[in-house]
Amino acid sequence: MTCLLLPPHPASVSTARRWAAPLLESLPADVRHPVVLVVPELVTNAVAADEAAGAADDIEVELVVDPPHGHVVLAVTDASDRPLPPSPAHVPGEEDGGRGLLLLDILADDHGWTPRPCGGKCVWALFRCTPVQRRTTTPQRLECADAA
Repeated sequence: MTCLLLPPHPASVSTARRWAAPLLESLPADVRHPVVLVVPELVTNAVAADEAAGAADDIEVELVVDPPHGHVVLAVTDASDRPLPPSPAHVPGEEDGGRGLLLLDILADDHGWTPRPCGGKCVWALFRCTPVQRRTTTPQRLECADAA
């Protein structure tokens, strides 16, 4: 598990993405790329939630990369007690935002949120992977499980 504390500021979005990318380098692209896309989306939502709540608390980004058990977990905290809204079914092309939860629905195998005892919430995403059995003696490689 690796954690990063960030101020609730828009510049934290790119910082979080740059922080997460090297932590995921050992994973295959079909696992790594979705996680790298979701990290800035969840941090963007946390920054907006903290601004709306008038909070100056740091945003905590937690990343658990666990290839032996076949998953990656991303968790991002914010100061808002408001529940995670439902994902939109469609976002008009001319809109500047509103796609984060839609991307989360599409890219993560599971996601949700939990209230924090000290206030605020934690939004999490799970990316499942399964080991692929090789016919040779080479080490196993992780690939995403089929969505079907």
